[in-house]
Amino acid sequence: MDIAPFRGLRFDLGKVAEKVGQDAPVVTAPPYDVLSPEAHQAILDTSPCNIVQLTLGDRPGEIPSYEGRAQVLQGWIESGILAYEDSPVYYVCTVEYTVPGTDTRARMVSFVALGRLHEFDERIVQPHEQTFPKVVQDRQSLLEATRCNLESIMLLYNDASGEIDSLLDEVSNGEPVMEVEASPGEVHALYPVTDPASALRLTEFMGEQRPIIADGHHRYTTGLLYRKALAESGQQVPGTDWKMMTFANLRSEGVSILATHRLLKLRDSSDVPQALALLDEWLDPAGEDDWEIRVETADAARCYRLGEKALTGKSGAAATSYGIVQDEIIGSWLAPLTDEEPEVSFYKEGTGEDEALRAGRGDLLFRMRPVGRGEFQEVIDGEEVFPHKTTYFYPKLWSGLVLWRLEDEASPAGD
Repeated sequence: MDIAPFRGLRFDLGKVAEKVGQDAPVVTAPPYDVLSPEAHQAILDTSPCNIVQLTLGDRPGEIPSYEGRAQVLQGWIESGILAYEDSPVYYVCTVEYTVPGTDTRARMVSFVALGRLHEFDERIVQPHEQTFPKVVQDRQSLLEATRCNLESIMLLYNDASGEIDSLLDEVSNGEPVMEVEASPGEVHALYPVTDPASALRLTEFMGEQRPIIADGHHRYTTGLLYRKALAESGQQVPGTDWKMMTFANLRSEGVSILATHRLLKLRDSSDVPQALALLDEWLDPAGEDDWEIRVETADAARCYRLGEKALTGKSGAAATSYGIVQDEIIGSWLAPLTDEEPEVSFYKEGTGEDEALRAGRGDLLFRMRPVGRGEFQEVIDGEEVFPHKTTYFYPKLWSGLVLWRLEDEASPAGD
C-alpha cells in the first residue's frame, strides 16, 4: 500500500487559550461515533474550540449544517487556531491505557500517514465489517463540505518481527508535540517523524502490506464515494486519492480486541420464554466458563455453545458467534417474534447494557466473547467480512490530535 507524509493541521493551544480565556483548553475528544448527546454537550460546555464542533457540530442530538462546520474550520485556519505543520511528516501516536474490564496496563504505538485509497475488490485495503448506509451518507456530506479529514481511520499491518514497533518506540522517546489525558490513566501523545531514514523505512514497509481496516469503515467508504462523485461530475480536488490513516500492528499486544454485545427488542416482551425455548432447540448448553454466547433477560441468564445443529453448512464469518447471532438468531429463528426491521442496540462491555436491559429497552441481551486474533485473520484471509459492530478495537483514536485538508498544497504529487 502506498503511503505519504503530509502537512498536518494541529491546534495551536496558545491561540486557543487566548481565544477562549482558558489556561489549558480542551481541544480533543473521543471519536464522533462513541459520543452520546450528553457527552457531546459536556465537551462543548468545557471548551468552545473543540474538535467536536467540526465532527458533530454545536447542537447535540441534531445534525447541524455541514456548510456551517466548514465555515468554522476555515475560520479556525484563518485565525491560526489550526496551524499547518512546517513540512510534510509522518506522526507517531502512542496510547498508554488500561485494558477495559481488567487491571492490565498496555501501550499501543502507531503512526499516522496518508494512505492511498483502493477499491475493496483490489484486495489491497481489506475491510472486516459491514457498514450502515445512513452513517456513510452523513460522513460523505461532511467531507464534501469541509474537504478535510477531521478524524483518522485505523488500519492494521502485520509485523510479526516487531521491527516497525521498535522504530516507532524510538521516535516516541522524544518530546511530543501534543499530549492528552483522555481519561484517568489513558494518555495519547503525538510525535513527528523527523528522521528521513525512519520515514523511508515506513514507506518501504507499507509498500508490501495489505492492511486491514480496524476502525473507520464508514469513513473509508466515504472517501471512495467522494472520489467517484467528483470524477463523475468532472471536478478535480487535490488529494481525493488519499485518506488520513493511522497504522498499528495486529500482532502487538498493545492493540486490544473487545466484544460488542447485542440487545434485542421483541415485538412483545411476553414472548421471552418462547424465544429462550427456540435458542434451547438450536444451541448447545454451556457452563459459565466455556460459553460462546450468553443470553440474559430481565431475571435470568443462559449460556450456550455453537453446536452442530447451528453450524451445519456454515464456514468463515457465518460460523462465528457474531455470524450466528446476526444471521440465524436475529435474522431467522427469532424473526417471527420481532419487528420486520429488528430493533437491535449495540453495547461495549460496561457501557450501559445491564441498565438498558433492566429499563426494558430490550428483552434479550446477547453477551459476546471478543473475536480472537486467529479467528479474525482467518475470516480476513477468506475475503469475508463480519457482521457490523463485531469487533471493538481499543484504544480508540482520539480526535483532534491532527487533521488533514485535501486541498493542502502538500497533497502527494500527482493528485
